[in-house]
Amino acid sequence: MRHLPAIVVFVASYALIVCTHPYALPGNGLWAGVYTVALGGGVGLLYCALYKWPALRRCLAYAVFFITPVLTFTGHIGVLTGFVAGHSLRAAALPWLGVSFVTAALALHVFTGTLSSASLVWRILHPLRWNSGPCALPTNTVRRSLSLRRAQFYGAWVVLGAFFYGVLAAGLAPLLVLKESTHALDILAFAVIFEAYVYFNFSGISFMVFGMLNLVGSKTNVNFKSPFSARDVIGYWQRWHTSLGAVFKPLFFNPIKARWGLSAAVLGVFVCSALWHGVSLNFMLWGVFHAMGWLLTYRLARWPGADWGRWVSLLLFPVIVVFGRLIFSELDMPTLLFKFRQVLYFEGGRDAWLLHLEMDARTAVTLWVAALALGAEVLLPRQCGAYRLWRKRGVTLALLVVTLALGSTGLGGVYGTR
Repeated sequence: MRHLPAIVVFVASYALIVCTHPYALPGNGLWAGVYTVALGGGVGLLYCALYKWPALRRCLAYAVFFITPVLTFTGHIGVLTGFVAGHSLRAAALPWLGVSFVTAALALHVFTGTLSSASLVWRILHPLRWNSGPCALPTNTVRRSLSLRRAQFYGAWVVLGAFFYGVLAAGLAPLLVLKESTHALDILAFAVIFEAYVYFNFSGISFMVFGMLNLVGSKTNVNFKSPFSARDVIGYWQRWHTSLGAVFKPLFFNPIKARWGLSAAVLGVFVCSALWHGVSLNFMLWGVFHAMGWLLTYRLARWPGADWGRWVSLLLFPVIVVFGRLIFSELDMPTLLFKFRQVLYFEGGRDAWLLHLEMDARTAVTLWVAALALGAEVLLPRQCGAYRLWRKRGVTLALLVVTLALGSTGLGGVYGTR
């Protein structure tokens, strides 16, 4: 009976995916994630066979991690721009559902020698982690019986996630039409709005997963830690998608740094992250761009005897994030280069769509609330740390009411088919 809540959540979450996933074509829903689960079982068997040979086990870890880039390259799964995650809409794509997060978690557990049958089934292959859920990190799972106090604590995270995903992200979705414009003002506005959209969408789903899994005793880490409360791009990446960062550090950062130094390690991590998101030119550019921004920020912050370096890093922070998101969003390289040219010369400002865009009341209010939420994160980093203001009891109740009244699934999860 102690494990009953976990079993119910496991079965219910898979049933929900089968019934509601937007790419579960008629008659194929039951095949959702079947290749991913089979892959997990195969890796588990190989892990057992190679456990006594650490070098071979680590080779297996790297091979498992790069399964996702290979599947992207072959077209079996989509590229994670947030717009074409489901470009492989044929039935063959659905069995790979969740493979990106599963292979990342498998690679880490295999590399560190912490894979077990329990972690494989109940953590790594858990259906809640297939749709933008945080990677399963090695940890000592402590199963505790359900209590009112725990229900209130983790329930607040679920409500916050539902509000971020179902109200803020879904409300911003109509403004993503700006992606089709090539006017400079629209391009910049789109990049800012899309950054907010991805944040609320991805963090919202992660918070719901975090709350539900911890509620039933499956220890899970918070995947986002107020990234816009950072004061430079390094702090941003330390707070954004932290579970994937925890995968990259032992697999790539530490070994490369020990052998070739910090600069090579940072470049290696961002290139591997780019490949994980998609094997495409825009993502390779995205990886190199953020690596250069990270290293520049690192050097500026440590410039001898000059505090101005930190101020320059602070000014560069929004520029790097916004232009990085623009690169992230555009798979077509000629279009991306043309957009950069438009921004550089700031052409087409008077005819920008943004100046004539008609918004309904809900979208307009959502835009203001999203701006206030991000503004509070920037200006009140201590108060907004760990989203404490959002999780107060009265605020949680208000968010629940608003979410029930106005919430929707919007465009789905930004990483929904991976």
